[in-house]
Amino acid sequence: MVPMSPAMRQQYTPLTPLQAIEDPTSPVDGAQRMAGEPGSQDAELSARRSASLGRMRDVAAGTDVDCGSVVEGTRFQSFVGLVIIANTLVLGLETDIPWSGWDTMEEAFLIVFVVELALRLIHRGFSFFIYEENCFWNYFDFFIVSLGVFDSWILPFFSRESGNSPTMAFRCLRLLRLLRLLRIFRMFENLHKFVDSLVDLFPTLMWIFTVLLLFCYVNAVVLTHLFGRFEALDDEHMSKEDMESVKHYFGDVITSMFTLFQILTLDSWHKIAQPVVSYMPIWRLFFVFFIAFGSWTMISLLTAVVSDNMIAATADLKEVEAKRAYDTKMEFIGYLQASFHDVDADHNGKLDRSEFIRWIDEVSTMQQLHKAGINLRKDELISLFDMLDFDDSHTLSIDEFVGGLARAQDPVGMKHVLLLEHLFTRLDHKVSKNHKRATEIAASVKKPSLTHRLDRLATQVQEVVDQHRSVVQEQGKISSALLELQGAVAAALSVTGAQASPTRAGR
Repeated sequence: MVPMSPAMRQQYTPLTPLQAIEDPTSPVDGAQRMAGEPGSQDAELSARRSASLGRMRDVAAGTDVDCGSVVEGTRFQSFVGLVIIANTLVLGLETDIPWSGWDTMEEAFLIVFVVELALRLIHRGFSFFIYEENCFWNYFDFFIVSLGVFDSWILPFFSRESGNSPTMAFRCLRLLRLLRLLRIFRMFENLHKFVDSLVDLFPTLMWIFTVLLLFCYVNAVVLTHLFGRFEALDDEHMSKEDMESVKHYFGDVITSMFTLFQILTLDSWHKIAQPVVSYMPIWRLFFVFFIAFGSWTMISLLTAVVSDNMIAATADLKEVEAKRAYDTKMEFIGYLQASFHDVDADHNGKLDRSEFIRWIDEVSTMQQLHKAGINLRKDELISLFDMLDFDDSHTLSIDEFVGGLARAQDPVGMKHVLLLEHLFTRLDHKVSKNHKRATEIAASVKKPSLTHRLDRLATQVQEVVDQHRSVVQEQGKISSALLELQGAVAAALSVTGAQASPTRAGR
């Protein structure tokens, strides 16, 4: 970590994990960004200050970011899981197949585990042993790797120095390397959840096993007296073979408890009961009751408890995932708020298109957006600017910027929802503007002088309309009269023509 002076601390604000993940290889000078753009000298100095703080942040957090991106990466975790599985398989092959190269392979596996643990220690620091959620698994990993180092490197060195061969106890330590397989439960999330469910279930299981233990213990004491010591059996009428069988199964309390456990598992229980019930059939009721309670009832209760716990664990897991998603979203919102103030070079509380494009051109911005689940190209992000600009001001306020991108973090298809929201919001904005304008016009219409003039104008228009209507009616009457006159003239002409024809014929 690069030490900072008190003046630097006053200007430097603590960053969230999301804010700290930036690309240290691509710092952009604020002065270069502001070059050629109109602005005051204060804005240019502010941009330079922001760029210098960004470089300080990159230097201070660059090592942790690089190490964390490697250790927490899916590929690295999968690689370590495959190495653990391969190491476990090699331990099995080494047991059955003699080969001189097994030790070399074991050394290679151990180097991988040591490097993986070292990277995690560098990334987590002192919190690896104290403040981590999975502190138990961290201690377990450290113990297994330390045990491998002691067994493969330290112990052989001292053995060569002293000339003594390793003792049997130290040889048995090599078998503890099989515990590395348990690391898979930590590395794969589903197996980790399964182990957590078993740990939560363990207290309840212990109570059920305690009831079974007490049930078997009490019956073992009774049966040892009645069968093992023949207090309830007549040894004079029993065959020697049956007596040895009963003595074999119920000779003492420990033997009787093991026999009852065997009956609970229904393993050849009829062979155990046959020597007793053949002489005293009344004991059939005991074996029926013991099997019904111990094997059927208690085992069914155990199954029910396990099922109920798994269902509850699933419900709790959904709550944990929901809380994790909420925390991730709040961290992303914090990053957006900090980015808004950093990109707002003129400090007017608005982002114009050029500032928005400058923001998405940064490599760290695209990394943060992809990490938050916003897998959009740069051209799509530029079009997103228009979607978020609800009021057509060609700028984004902090609410539009943060709220819009936070909603874009939701599942696939949210881009289309944002587009619809943008269209409806813009339509609502236009309707509100038109409504405001109509309200102003209505308010101006309500003035007395204007109302009087409008009433007079309406009266005059109505008079003109009435006059026009009367003129149209008169025109209709005139047209009808002209049609009648035309018909009469045509009839008169036809009569005149008829009278003139005989006169012409006489001549």
